[in-house]
Amino acid sequence: MSSDDLKQKTISGMIWSSLGRIGTVGITFISNLVLARLLMPEDFGCIGMLYIFIAVSSIFVSGGLGQALIQKKEPAHIDYTTVFYWNLVMSVIFYLILFFTAPAIARYYNIPLLKNVLRVQSLVLFIQSFSLVQSNQLQKQLRFKELSTRNVISALAGMVIAIIMAFCGYGVWSLVASALLSALTSVVLLWKMSDWRPTWEFSFQSLKELFSFGGLMLLSSLVETVYTNIQGLIIGKRYSAKDLGFFSQAKKLEEVPTNSLSAIVNEVSFPVFSSLQDDKEKLRMGVRKNVKAITYLNFPLMVAMMVVAKPLVVLLYGAKWAASAPYFQILCVSSMIYTLNTLNTNIIKSLGKSAIYFFVQLSKRLIGIGLIIWGVQYGIRGLLWAVTSVGYISFVINAIVNGKLIQYGIAKQIKDIGLCYLSAVLIGVGVFFAGKFIPLHPYVVMALQLVLYFVLYWLVSVLFKFEGYRTYMDILKSKIKK
Repeated sequence: MSSDDLKQKTISGMIWSSLGRIGTVGITFISNLVLARLLMPEDFGCIGMLYIFIAVSSIFVSGGLGQALIQKKEPAHIDYTTVFYWNLVMSVIFYLILFFTAPAIARYYNIPLLKNVLRVQSLVLFIQSFSLVQSNQLQKQLRFKELSTRNVISALAGMVIAIIMAFCGYGVWSLVASALLSALTSVVLLWKMSDWRPTWEFSFQSLKELFSFGGLMLLSSLVETVYTNIQGLIIGKRYSAKDLGFFSQAKKLEEVPTNSLSAIVNEVSFPVFSSLQDDKEKLRMGVRKNVKAITYLNFPLMVAMMVVAKPLVVLLYGAKWAASAPYFQILCVSSMIYTLNTLNTNIIKSLGKSAIYFFVQLSKRLIGIGLIIWGVQYGIRGLLWAVTSVGYISFVINAIVNGKLIQYGIAKQIKDIGLCYLSAVLIGVGVFFAGKFIPLHPYVVMALQLVLYFVLYWLVSVLFKFEGYRTYMDILKSKIKK
């Protein structure tokens, strides 16, 4: 593929991935708004308690082989069929493990209902195993239009069944049905969009080769997944399903922008960076442009949401969810650096440095677990501040590693993002305290604060000529000319 073709495919992929992500997030967000008023915090808490078990099992089912297929320059048909049957067999094994351990998990939380919920919800592992290969193929081919269409339709199907069942009084089961129907819809659509079909072939040699990269990806993903979800495990056990519900809802709201940006970055940057792995100069230039463009949007968005956190939570979910607001603010501080960490780790993966990637992730998460154990002594907020500090420590570690790999280290990255970060924070502090002196309805004050914040940020962008701002203006101008 020529440089121009790759550029066009990357831009097209970014646009389609963005549209798909916006559509999916929009549907999920609307669904969550409605469900938050129909269900109780305890219902969301129950699902949050079980999520770590489903997530960890999913890691073993995929085995890191999906990322290995993307990283491998020219995978053969036998590679795809081998991965397909691996996914299928492992999904059955882990479903059975969860089925028979469900009673023990329910006893751990002292909530009998969780036994049947986990046994039904775990069926998602088997359903998803039929879509992993096709999804990875389309991603490797940068066919994000099809992937985005699949994501939006499956999210819509999940939303419809969840709202109908919640309205009819099915409680937590509406969330379970949503996950299952969404996964099933996704599989059906992928099989229609992809021409690839498995044949009766399996190669242990192919499996071994893919595991040379994918095996460490599996371990890295496992460490990451356990670390990410251990918060819910601790809150659910140490506190209550209601407390976990407040935390879960705050996290869902924070993830609307964070996961959208991170997923777009991850979906597009990994295959693109992989294609540039032999040209370090082009890779470094591409990374720097990505860093400046993404952080230009992410930093102010997170700060603005912190500024209006309390009225925003009450407006969206109702007064019964007001306790989620402080959790939401802390999570936004962490999310300011999350997408930047995603970009940095994708560089390591795209270069095929699976061993380095694993040990970097392991070191960060061991530090994180230690800080979480310390932080939980100070309550849920202490735990969240510990997690936030880990995000910033991770950025330092990631940047140091990439300084060695592509000469884009901590000093260069801070230089590229520092002024943007400080501007976003300082404007946010000023706008937050200004809102204290406006004697109007909280929702009116919130609207005024948001307008003031983004106008000031735009003015600072123009004044200091932020490269991220110039990048988006260039894209906008090119679209207008067409």
